[in-house]
Amino acid sequence: MRKYEFVSKSEYLPVRIELEKILKEVQNIIRDEFTFQFRLVGSGNKHLITRETNGNKGFDFDYNLILNPPKSSVGYYWLPKYAKETLIKAFRKAIKGTNYSDPEDSTTSITIKAKDSKNSKIIHSCDFAIIYYPNDEQYNYYKYIRFNKPTNYTWEIRNISKNIDDKLDWLKHNVPNYWNLIKEHYLHLKNTNKDKNKHSFQLYYETINNLYNEYHNLGIKNIYSIYN
Repeated sequence: MRKYEFVSKSEYLPVRIELEKILKEVQNIIRDEFTFQFRLVGSGNKHLITRETNGNKGFDFDYNLILNPPKSSVGYYWLPKYAKETLIKAFRKAIKGTNYSDPEDSTTSITIKAKDSKNSKIIHSCDFAIIYYPNDEQYNYYKYIRFNKPTNYTWEIRNISKNIDDKLDWLKHNVPNYWNLIKEHYLHLKNTNKDKNKHSFQLYYETINNLYNEYHNLGIKNIYSIYN
């Protein structure tokens, strides 16, 4: 069974800074084509970076690249093939001269990896999902680009995990030692996960939902009776 460990902030923070420098360069490269915002999501945004103990895949980040709609066409969005290929070309230019390998056209993202070729290891990597929020007054989902090999690109719906921030806030104010519980449960899910396609941010959302459901069902009085 694989076992994961947390990566220290002193190790992952310089990588995050470098990645966001690359993202700003990508924004600059394609500014005449279209614009986007970027957001670090899930576990990475909450300083829960992990890697497999004694593994060869390093640690990873997940970013959403949030496309802004075309200025001239209300209600229309970019063709998925055009958007992804444009971004891949821009990443290829932006990472030139760095230790990142050529961008990979993954199923639901663009992936870049910093490799230690001598020891056949990935030091760290990053997945960039390309998304947009439809302007239909529905706030519980977004659309992301999916690459259905060999050549088909589509916009697919992904439901947003509801009220994650509210649930986290409830845990913070009602459960003593809540952050250690989150870290322990998240690491447990990482260690027991058997779905290779599940991203770290999805496991983070599961962690918050699981703990919220467990402690919210207990009730405030019962929670404090446990810790007193």
